[in-house]
Amino acid sequence: MTKRIWSVTNTRQIFKDRWISVRADDCVTPTGATIAPYYLVESNDFVHMLAFDASDRAILVRQYRHGFAGLTLELPGGIMDERETDVTGAAARELREETGYTGGRLKHLITLSPDPGRYTNRVHLVLAEGVIAGIAAPEPTEDIETVLVPRHELVSLACSGAVTNAGHVGLILLALTRAADA
Repeated sequence: MTKRIWSVTNTRQIFKDRWISVRADDCVTPTGATIAPYYLVESNDFVHMLAFDASDRAILVRQYRHGFAGLTLELPGGIMDERETDVTGAAARELREETGYTGGRLKHLITLSPDPGRYTNRVHLVLAEGVIAGIAAPEPTEDIETVLVPRHELVSLACSGAVTNAGHVGLILLALTRAADA
């Protein structure tokens, strides 16, 4: 297969704040077609963790999501800090802040793109086994409820629509498959 990489003839920043940046690239495909502008959303990478306690319960979070205009059930996680490079460390930090759970055996399972057509960042999935309950320390803007779900109920929960974030559904199924293969 031949490489089908676009060339970028011009790039400009359209918008930038502490959370996201929007960039407009003028591109030319290998066949000579021009796509200008092509908008990209830039953001730091983010991490999500599927963590299990000693009783084999998954630690999920329920919180209000403004884009969804309602409560969602999802994996703990969040945006990696600007200087963070340790994926498992960032996932452990997010789990501790959002739920209070710590420790366990951590394994970075996979790095994916949340939307390769529009977003420049990556999402990292970490699996944790044997985490221990503690005291959460969410950010002032976060109102998070920790929800414990038996491992054997996760597939049904993910596939029923109870987990509304499509990416989280995929990450849960992937993590369970990888954990079963280990």
